[in-house]
Amino acid sequence: MKAFRDREFARLRDFESGAVFADMEFERFRFMGCSVSDGLDHAKRSTVRNMRFIGCEEGAYTIGTAILEGVFVDDLKTHGRFDVWGAVFKHVTVRGRVGNLKISDYIPGVAGSAESAHKLNLRFQAANAEYYNNVDWALDISQAEFEECEIKGVPGQLIHRDPDTQVLIRRSKVLELEGELSRLDLSKTHWMTSLKSILTDRHHVDRVLVAPKRSKKFKDLLEGLNLLRRAGIAEPD
Repeated sequence: MKAFRDREFARLRDFESGAVFADMEFERFRFMGCSVSDGLDHAKRSTVRNMRFIGCEEGAYTIGTAILEGVFVDDLKTHGRFDVWGAVFKHVTVRGRVGNLKISDYIPGVAGSAESAHKLNLRFQAANAEYYNNVDWALDISQAEFEECEIKGVPGQLIHRDPDTQVLIRRSKVLELEGELSRLDLSKTHWMTSLKSILTDRHHVDRVLVAPKRSKKFKDLLEGLNLLRRAGIAEPD
């Protein structure tokens, strides 16, 4: 494994290259204004495999529709939100102190009509769902301390999590108890928005909700998750 330390990559863009980035370790590295697997051609997704990122920092860095396998992240400083759009995960571990992370199965910025953008997103979401059929576990966030964290599109049952602060929400349970949602006081959280989003998910993906330990709203968010547990909506663990 080739190691890189105490350096910076700036304004590097990987666009529809179909490249494989593998067997590298980055320690105390800064990634500024970079992207991986940008683009909308499914046949040209890039792969990031067997990579380690230790104590790194990112700013305006984006991961697009990449295939991420065997990736290890320990401590990650973010400037603003670190977005991951349309990627798939297999044996990816994120731990330590992490900033603001958003993982989504939605691909923004698609040119053309709203209908064509919708169809393209559905194709990628279907392909990602097929990929996860052969994954034993996708993502391990059980030892991560986030400032903010939202995960959408990664099947919840494939995520290793901290049961105290990260709960599994099964879509079937939300559907079953949909009539009870209005009785729950989640006003100090954004969990109601998350639950409504789960209901409209076309691919019926169960989801993990995270109360970020480094968030100023951690106590309110954690109490909201505990309320969902008591209501039978979140898995009891």
